[in-house]
Amino acid sequence: MIVLLLGLGACSNGSGYSAYQSISNEGMASTPYVFDLSDSSFEEKPYNFYIRLRNDNSYAFTNIFLICTLKAGNEFVLQDTLEYAMAAPEGSWLGKGFTEVKESKLWWKEGVEIPSKKPLVIELSQAMRNNGEPLGVKALKGIVSVGVSIEAQE
Repeated sequence: MIVLLLGLGACSNGSGYSAYQSISNEGMASTPYVFDLSDSSFEEKPYNFYIRLRNDNSYAFTNIFLICTLKAGNEFVLQDTLEYAMAAPEGSWLGKGFTEVKESKLWWKEGVEIPSKKPLVIELSQAMRNNGEPLGVKALKGIVSVGVSIEAQE
């Protein structure tokens, strides 16, 4: 019974949304990961948007740059280039987890009114590059999954 209730809490039910995509062994690509929200229903109230990342010890950077976009139809509702710290100054991973994999819940946007126009999608892509390199990293190793969560603002 408790397992069933926990499972239902992860679904989209008008008060939020949560989804993950696994990353291949090659690493997180620079092409967008798309989350389709078209089948989700949202009440007319403000929501907070979060990015969810899971990384392991093979991640080679102390930060990450992400390009995050919310589109309604062909219109851009939000688009941000964001930088997040992934490690503390002494080198320990930020995020939660007891094993090698750490999960980070990263704040994206607060108080967003979600449009009803469809299709409604979120696109996430990494924008990392090595120092002195003009081109970005094509496959970012160490990120094992990427996700988004949308929570009703309280």
